[in-house]
Order: sequence, then C-alpha cells, then structure tokens
Amino acid sequence: MQAMTRRRTILFLNHSASRNGASLLLLHLLQWLRANTDFRLEVLSDGGGPLIDEFRAVAPTQVWRNPLFFLRGFTHPKAVALRSRLEAWLLRLSLRPHYDLVYANTAATWRQVAALGARGGALLWHIHELPYALGLTLADERARALLPSAARVIAVSQPVARSLSAGFAVQHERVDLVHGFVPMREAAAGPTQATRRRILHELGWPEEAFVVGACGAPGWRKGSDLFLQLARRAQRPDGSPAPRFLWVGGATGADADAEAQRFAHDLQALGLGDACRRVPSTAQVDDYYCAMDVFALPSREDPFPLVMLEAAVHALPTVCFESSGGGPEFVGDDAGIVVPYLDLEAFGQAIDALRADPPRRRALGAAAQRKVRQHHCIETQGPKLLRSIERCLAAA
Repeated sequence: MQAMTRRRTILFLNHSASRNGASLLLLHLLQWLRANTDFRLEVLSDGGGPLIDEFRAVAPTQVWRNPLFFLRGFTHPKAVALRSRLEAWLLRLSLRPHYDLVYANTAATWRQVAALGARGGALLWHIHELPYALGLTLADERARALLPSAARVIAVSQPVARSLSAGFAVQHERVDLVHGFVPMREAAAGPTQATRRRILHELGWPEEAFVVGACGAPGWRKGSDLFLQLARRAQRPDGSPAPRFLWVGGATGADADAEAQRFAHDLQALGLGDACRRVPSTAQVDDYYCAMDVFALPSREDPFPLVMLEAAVHALPTVCFESSGGGPEFVGDDAGIVVPYLDLEAFGQAIDALRADPPRRRALGAAAQRKVRQHHCIETQGPKLLRSIERCLAAA
C-alpha cells in the first residue's frame, strides 16, 4: 500500500497587516494557494492592521507583538545583543518546532528571518524593495549577510532583480522574477459613471472635472511632494478650468503620520484649496479610480507599484518617471507616458497632452488594461510563485 504524502507546512512572514501593496499581494497569493494546493498555510504578522481578519479567514494567523519593545531604548552593544537573543528565543517559542518552508514577504521581515534560523527547512524571500528602501529597512551589511541565506529570492521587477545581484550578493541564478498582480474586476459602464458622479459630488468638484489621481501612503519615496508641485503647475492664472488632483492614501486626524502632516501643510501653504484633495486609505479605493482620468505615479523609487496595476484595471494610463523602478517597465510605450527622472515640466506636459487628446488617452488606458488582464492577474503570476515554492521545497 502506497504511503500517504505528508502535507507540507509553510510559514508566511508578513511585515504588517496594513493596506499596503506587499500585504495585499500576499493575501491574494494565500487565497490562491488555499484553493489550488494542499499546503498547510500559517501566517505570522508583525503587528495587526485592517487586513488581519482577511488573513485569518484564509489561514491560521498569529500577530507578533514583541514583548521586549521597552528595551529598544538601550543602545549599548551588549544590551542590543542580549535583546536580540531574547527576542529570537521568544519568537521561536511561539511557533512550531519546524516548517518545511519559511516564505518571507518583504525585507522588513528580516528580524523574524534572523530569529528563525534553521527553524524552516528552506527560506524563500520575496523582495519588494529597491536599493534606497532596502538600505533603510535592512541596512546594506545586514542585507548582504541575510539575503544569500535564502534558497531562492523573488524579485517583483527587473530593477529589483538587477539590484539584488549587483548590490547584495544574491546570485542571479537564484532570483525568480515574478511581477505583481491584482484582482480583476468587471464593472459595467453605467455603475462606473454613477460612481464617478458620486465621488466628484462628495469632493465638491463639477462632473466635467478632469481628475489626475495618485494612490499610496504619502512620502518622499512616493513623490507626494512632487504631486503637489504638479497640482500647482496646473493652475491657470486666467481662472480657466484646470485639472483637479486627488491623492488616495495615508491616515488623517490623530492617526496621521509625519508624511501626511507634511502633505497637509504644503497643500495649505501652496494655496491649492479646491484644486487638490487627499482622502485617507480606504477599502473602497476602486470608487476613487472611477473618478480619475489619468493616473500619476510621481514616485522616486517604486519597485512595481500595485496601485499602477489597479489603475490599469480601470483603463487609466499612467504617467511616471524613468529610472524610478517598475513603473516604466509596465508602462512601456503603450500604456502611458514615461518622462525623464524628476522632470516636472515634462510630467505636467504629459498630463496636458493626455487631457487634450481623449482618443489617445483612451487607447493608452485600454492597452494598460489589456496588459493587466493578460500578465498581471493571479492566474498568470500565481503558478510562477508556486514554482518558486516547489523549487525551494525540493532543495530542502
């Protein structure tokens, strides 16, 4: 009688359960794996967030809250070393004695990766960061020490793959290129137009407004300061109708972080008033895409932004900077316009050109939508991630 095959257990490490691109991608991957494999899936989330219940609906999910956080203020080398050993011991104590695979999602999970050590049979590391963010999160020396320990590394774009091999000692043979993906949604024209009218009404903007949208947590890397400069450039001295600028993302009120406060300060200081708005991060972000005519991606560094793909689902062309990461890789010459790095005048001219040429704008948006449907859905990218998982399991 043939012996039954043992179910393999995979621990997924996630840096947070907030509504960010990397966490959403992992959530969609877990849903697909649960439906298409017999793996035993477990999740360790470094803190809670609005997505935690959705993770728990897919797989057993433990929220890790470091009980030694109060020791972070001690900077003496001996205290730091002792704290690190204690943190690792407490983390290992809370988990299974062994996993067939540890799947680390983003560089920000490095503490858990270092703590688990040989607890997993193999390590698969999904890197969503380019050198600037990777250096801030992991530090170059630590990155060069930890990344080579992974059996395989997944890069979300060509620029990420190149930086891992060139700058962080990861052999290119161990790097799997797997682009990001988003759920595909079908929306009837009537309901979409009704949603657009509702959102514009809520914003106090006229139905004929031309809306330039952006999405994500405000910050230097995402170029939210550049977005405000684009909004200022677009204003018309003669008072003629100008584009409206809408940023979706970040928190407000007591929960607003420093970047959101800087955005609010500059918005007021620039006197943009009704011309530019920011609404906080929301699960109903699709409603706001319906109100946009062009998607602006003013990021200085962005590995492969899912917001760009979400915009493409809604047939929005993207304007982005060259040499900024995965944006130009997706946009190419048919899904939007790529302009020289940090050239705000060229960026603004691209927006003006798309506003003045609706047929071209629709053609570029349709091409972006086709790209997402054909290449950036779970049906095309899920099997690639599964192959990376299986290769690691086979080598363990």
